[in-house]
Amino acid sequence: MKKVILIFAVMVGGAAFAAAAIADKVARSVVITLQEEKIQIKPDDLPTPVKQTIAGDETLKDFPVSEAWQFKSAEGQITYKVGFDNGTADKLWKTYDPQGNEIKE
Repeated sequence: MKKVILIFAVMVGGAAFAAAAIADKVARSVVITLQEEKIQIKPDDLPTPVKQTIAGDETLKDFPVSEAWQFKSAEGQITYKVGFDNGTADKLWKTYDPQGNEIKE
């Protein structure tokens, strides 16, 4: 009977040790994050379709472009985020694809 209890105790202890070792390896795994590339560009450097869309948007006719950013995702997708000076502390921001289509966020 003592041998059965001893064997059972050794098995339980071994299982607990193995679980802790596995958890330790999982906790030490490397996390790789893919980030967007963000570049500030001059408003004049925006693609022509984006500039045409902005010029044709009646809601933006009174707001000059104050800054523009080009974003490139990890997958290679390019978007443009354009800030308009609307006379307040918070700028009006719109996002466009290279073809000039507005991307609703």
